[in-house]
Amino acid sequence: MIGFSVALKKILIADDEYLIRWSLSEALQREGYEVLSVEDGKMAIEAIKETRFDFIITDLYMPEMDGWAVLEAARQALPEARVIILTAHGKEGFMELAAQKGAFAYVEKPFVIDKVKKLLPH
Repeated sequence: MIGFSVALKKILIADDEYLIRWSLSEALQREGYEVLSVEDGKMAIEAIKETRFDFIITDLYMPEMDGWAVLEAARQALPEARVIILTAHGKEGFMELAAQKGAFAYVEKPFVIDKVKKLLPH
């Protein structure tokens, strides 16, 4: 079909580390995604209640509310959204726990940009 374009995918990034949030947001915007980034779990949950996201990328350890709370809120409010858990402090069994709780993927820091880009549609 001539003139057909794929709908812009919306992504929420929640990470308390500014450089992770900024660099991931910049890289994904260059790939053509619409990105909103927030600095903690509470802000992420508020955004989930207000906007329909296709992907939610959340750090596991953040102030206010952690990534597990963000994952749970996303599963309830946006069951079709794919949630990617990021962490620099992974523990044994967290990958399996994330899958059991409904996460789409679990990514350990560093070098998250390339890892996340491989998980997203082009």
